[in-house]
Amino acid sequence: MFPHLKGFNLHQWINDNRNNWGQRRVIWEDSDFIAFVTRGPNRRKDFHINPGDEIFYQLEGELNLHYLSNGKPELAMLKAGDLFLMPGKVPHSPRRSEGSWTFVVERIRRQDEIDRFIWLCEQCQTKLYETDIRFDDPSDAVRKASEAMRRDKNLATCESCDAVLEL
Repeated sequence: MFPHLKGFNLHQWINDNRNNWGQRRVIWEDSDFIAFVTRGPNRRKDFHINPGDEIFYQLEGELNLHYLSNGKPELAMLKAGDLFLMPGKVPHSPRRSEGSWTFVVERIRRQDEIDRFIWLCEQCQTKLYETDIRFDDPSDAVRKASEAMRRDKNLATCESCDAVLEL
């Protein structure tokens, strides 16, 4: 973790750690905010419903930020240098391409706040599955939320149109 009153060069930090990286690396989480850098590619199909706002700053590559607006699918395509504010409670699914690096800032959850993850049929938008999870560690939350979907393939089959969501 970095001291709050000491600046650092984010691009240099990424370059220094580029070969020693997983999917996501937390920069800090010991303030009112969690800040992390995540890289692509990823294969997310879930939509995350964060109780608070989330800021995406695209550092390198491209991010396809799928989200639902009044229940209808929308897409924000972020390229290097683009900044995007995702309002709280809006279902969104950040899908990163190879070589994509994104800086994300969101606030620490209050004790009474729970994040929700949902999966939708890609054919007819019917909700396939949803789960609530305590978002204490951004490096672990998506994996925990996705465990049931991976264990039970029936959860990925749409009851309305029989399409199967490829995970």
